[in-house]
Amino acid sequence: MKDFISATQALCDRAAAPGTKVEVRGTTEGALGDQFRLFWHYDVREIIANALNVRKSGGYDAFVLANSLDPALVELREMLDIPVVSFMEVCCFISCTMGERFGLVVPNRKMTARYREIPIGYGLRDRLASVEAIEFDNIRGFNDVFVDEKLGDRCVDQILAASRRAIDNGAEVVIPAGPPATLLAQRGIFKLGGVPLLDSYSLLVKAAEMMVSMHKLTGVHVSRHLLYEAPSSEYIQRVANVRNIDALRAG
Repeated sequence: MKDFISATQALCDRAAAPGTKVEVRGTTEGALGDQFRLFWHYDVREIIANALNVRKSGGYDAFVLANSLDPALVELREMLDIPVVSFMEVCCFISCTMGERFGLVVPNRKMTARYREIPIGYGLRDRLASVEAIEFDNIRGFNDVFVDEKLGDRCVDQILAASRRAIDNGAEVVIPAGPPATLLAQRGIFKLGGVPLLDSYSLLVKAAEMMVSMHKLTGVHVSRHLLYEAPSSEYIQRVANVRNIDALRAG
């Protein structure tokens, strides 16, 4: 999905403060079949491997999960010593500062159940108005909307129609999930009537900058009590040796 990645990189570059460098990367296989849990699992494994390489090499102030399914969020916060910022978590909680209830616009019908689970898992059941799908069963097809203007126009029409359905169901803020967020922002579409359509990737950049600043100010980036408690160095080495995980062994 190189054209989607390129468009998202441009948005992030525009949003970043002077001195902030953002590297937008995909996974080797891309989000192929992510609507099915089994295939999503393989994407998650690669995301974890990428994060462990960051842990090994250093040089980064934050790791941002740009996948709107928030894959491996707990796992990465357990293991990384830099802030881990995730798409849907940030968007959901920021939406709660902009309106009482929010809606999600997601790639296809199969994904609606999974996307509904995410904000509910964050304790926001009563703030979620609805989850509305557009018609992209082949998620990789999203790449074409960034190079084919007519296809992009049709996709925008679908996103806006789904957003209207969410608004009719009580949404005061709409979160476009994944490539639709980039497409709308690229075209300068940030609201529908009086309802914000979140520029989700720009928001992620600003959230990451904030977390990096707080980490530098306080030395704290995550709770190490209960959910995100990290394993000891000795335990990490033991697991690395047993499971032959070089990135962990080096850490």
